[in-house]
Amino acid sequence: MHHERYHCEKYIKRNKASLIRAGRYLVDTKALLALFHLDCGHCRQVHRETCCEGGQPYAVDDWQVTLLEQELPAIASYAQDARLREKMTAKDVWDQNAGTIRMQHGNCLFYQELSAGSFGCAIHAYAEKTGREVEPLKPFSCQLYPLDLIETDQGILVTAVTPETSSFSRWGTDYLDHFYCASPERRKQAVHLDEQLFSLSGYRPAYLWNLALLRYVLQDEADRIEALLQEMDEQRAASTC
Repeated sequence: MHHERYHCEKYIKRNKASLIRAGRYLVDTKALLALFHLDCGHCRQVHRETCCEGGQPYAVDDWQVTLLEQELPAIASYAQDARLREKMTAKDVWDQNAGTIRMQHGNCLFYQELSAGSFGCAIHAYAEKTGREVEPLKPFSCQLYPLDLIETDQGILVTAVTPETSSFSRWGTDYLDHFYCASPERRKQAVHLDEQLFSLSGYRPAYLWNLALLRYVLQDEADRIEALLQEMDEQRAASTC
């Protein structure tokens, strides 16, 4: 959108000092150090629904369709619904054209009850329990939050959703305005919540929540960028002591 492009270009100009070049990527260290607490296991206890509900992932690439289909019979074992297990085993998970995952009851087919009262992504659960890399299997758009990758004239901006980036971020202002995961300040004000839910001690820089994905994207530059972010975070912590 034109207005999103405009705000993104303005942001890049204002924050040149905090952008690091990594090949074709522009790494936004300022946003990647913003604090988040992705306490996803408790999300339904404090919010009516999780961010995985009410939609479906963007279409995946052909290579990922092939890879995911190879794993579907094994992933099926993590679904509680017998009919869904049959669909997965039969590779009947695509909506019209292969690449777009089918919806079920208003949600992505893979968003399921994994155990009694516990809901989440069956692909992610399978990867974690079997030691598989989640990055190649799980749809990219489902892995990204709170990060954002934005193609610009100067390269692909690697950033995170913050009050400054929300005008052009895919995540908009919704998370900042309504969810504790993106706002330590809102969590501080929520004195009615048990302190273990989205605990204030659990907030960490955005890049740490998606470190595996960041390494997967940045590849050869990952170690250098990670070391710089860690150093900057330590300096920030020292300055606030």
